[in-house]
Amino acid sequence: MIFRNRLVLSAMAGINNSEFAKKHNVALAILGGFNADEKTNLAALKAMRRGRSEFVFKNPVKRIENELRNMEGFEGKIGVNVRASDLKGYLDVAKVARDYDAILEINAHCRQKEFLEIGCGQALLFSKNLIKIVEKASKFTDVSVKIRGGLSLDYESLAKNLFNAGAFILHVDAMIPGGKADYNLIKSLSKLGNVIGNNSVVDIDSARKMIDSGAKLVSAARAVLKDERFFDKLLKDDVLASKVEVI
Repeated sequence: MIFRNRLVLSAMAGINNSEFAKKHNVALAILGGFNADEKTNLAALKAMRRGRSEFVFKNPVKRIENELRNMEGFEGKIGVNVRASDLKGYLDVAKVARDYDAILEINAHCRQKEFLEIGCGQALLFSKNLIKIVEKASKFTDVSVKIRGGLSLDYESLAKNLFNAGAFILHVDAMIPGGKADYNLIKSLSKLGNVIGNNSVVDIDSARKMIDSGAKLVSAARAVLKDERFFDKLLKDDVLASKVEVI
């Protein structure tokens, strides 16, 4: 798969719809996070009551398909970040993603209590269900898994299992509790397979450090809310602006 540059717009629940994503000059725009079924919608509604921004769709799979359709004309690749309460939700979206040549990104990253309580988001990192989801979903379309660093996990073992199950790429939030990014985590996981580096990407230097640590691509999200030209500024760097093949 050829990416036109090294930049990725990461998912932001309640923000990254097709209208927002198309504004950014990135190689990969990840829509969502979206909730794929009734249980995750209910969890999102609970989170919204305490001020969280979320997407809640009456017919979530159909609305996700509409969002993918609305990306027509976008020059980069498209991803869709999804939370679901069971395997069916992920597979329903995987089939839609296949029809639009999009990457399904399994959200094993969200740490909001409402989602953890139903086994979504970060809770998947401690569940055997994650491997099964990747195995099944990857039969329909390319799969990314968004994971969070800084936890009591054997990340190399996790990454090996995910790649062996069929994951095309791991989207790694290289979080260190207290701040900054764990570039050693990016280095170790990049030796095992394709990685998108995420966390503390605020300028060219920090983005380049992710690439120099082995990541094929580098992502940011909240930075574009502060500066809508954020990605354009990163593209002034020759490496970040270069094409890359990810296989």
